[in-house]
Amino acid sequence: MGLLFAVLAAINWGTFFVSVRKVGITNVWQLQGATSIGVLLFAIPIGFFWGFEIQLSGFVAGIIWTVSNILALYAVRLIGLARTSPFLAGFSIIASFTWGVLFFGEKFNSLILALVAIGLLLCGLPFVTNGARDSSIQKKGYIIAAAGGLIGGSYVIPMQATHTLQTGFFSSSLSIFMIGIPLFFFARRFIKKDTIAGVISGTLFNIGSLSVLIAVGLIGITIAYPISQTATLFAVSWGILYFKEIVQKRGIIRVGMGAVLILCGAALLAIA
Repeated sequence: MGLLFAVLAAINWGTFFVSVRKVGITNVWQLQGATSIGVLLFAIPIGFFWGFEIQLSGFVAGIIWTVSNILALYAVRLIGLARTSPFLAGFSIIASFTWGVLFFGEKFNSLILALVAIGLLLCGLPFVTNGARDSSIQKKGYIIAAAGGLIGGSYVIPMQATHTLQTGFFSSSLSIFMIGIPLFFFARRFIKKDTIAGVISGTLFNIGSLSVLIAVGLIGITIAYPISQTATLFAVSWGILYFKEIVQKRGIIRVGMGAVLILCGAALLAIA
């Protein structure tokens, strides 16, 4: 069951940027604010089952995710969804792996296999960075995506450390909403299609978030989170096949190879 929930998280996390990418990321603040509305709208009915407790760990997790998502939105605007997603996934996996091993003391059947898996993840990243049209803009985008991944890979840590994975879910959603609404009004742009896209994005994200929290509780963060980051497969597919972000065959092959290496690393980490 833990693996199934991790895969469900991957599907939703690999799709939740599609709606905002479709309308164009012209104003990050408005999109983040609208996303926070979708996050809370999904959390309210879940609260009737998991509770409406207010947990400090959840608030901290919400702050961490908000920072990560803002960075991710900027990265998508600069380098596209197909290139941003593998970077987010790769660095998120590295962050969650480090937390799991060093802080939570999670063990592997084969540490060597786990290290090989991390090696594959790192090897996949250079393939994704190929084919820059504007090297300065692209370089900035990759740095922002990497930072977003490292931060995003840590967002469940406060709740796992305090054993509030379920009870902290509503608090994290409320935290995201409380930060997002001021950003929404600060943007001073109330474009209907952008708002709807953000709400859809936030709902899909929180479905994935709920799924990954259940998975982490069942099989641990060192396995659940890397599997959830196979979301990159779906995001890269959207970026290449639907948004046509990369049209040259060579570029598609290289980004595809990078995504496959990252996915192989995640798969090996799951069985290590």
